[in-house]
Amino acid sequence: MRLVIYKAFFALTLLCGTSAISFAKYLCAINEVYECVAVTGCTRASVKNANLAGVMVLDIQKKQLSMAPLGGVPRTDDIDSLTVSDDAILLYGTGKRKADRTFSAVISLKSGNLSAGLSTLDSSFSMLGTCSSAP
Repeated sequence: MRLVIYKAFFALTLLCGTSAISFAKYLCAINEVYECVAVTGCTRASVKNANLAGVMVLDIQKKQLSMAPLGGVPRTDDIDSLTVSDDAILLYGTGKRKADRTFSAVISLKSGNLSAGLSTLDSSFSMLGTCSSAP
């Protein structure tokens, strides 16, 4: 039965002329956060103290990244640049709340590993985590 479903999905993908990945959503969890500032360098930080979301949803079709920090206001940022290769999803964007911050990420399509960064005028955050395709 799975083989029949797989073949039907593959045929539909070919008929649409687009890859299946372009319509995917990914659920990403941040496992580690490091805050880096001038002079003192980088230190490990908690997701809550860094005012970052521990879980994010990446919508490739809409080119949006949605997050809700613990105790914070949920927000969705548009992704300015999104590239999907055979091995990874690469994205870049600017926060819509403030024009003085950027974010970028690389997600491995094979392992689900996430490496992301957030840069502001005063500091930068390096984040490591994992992503999986959302239903």
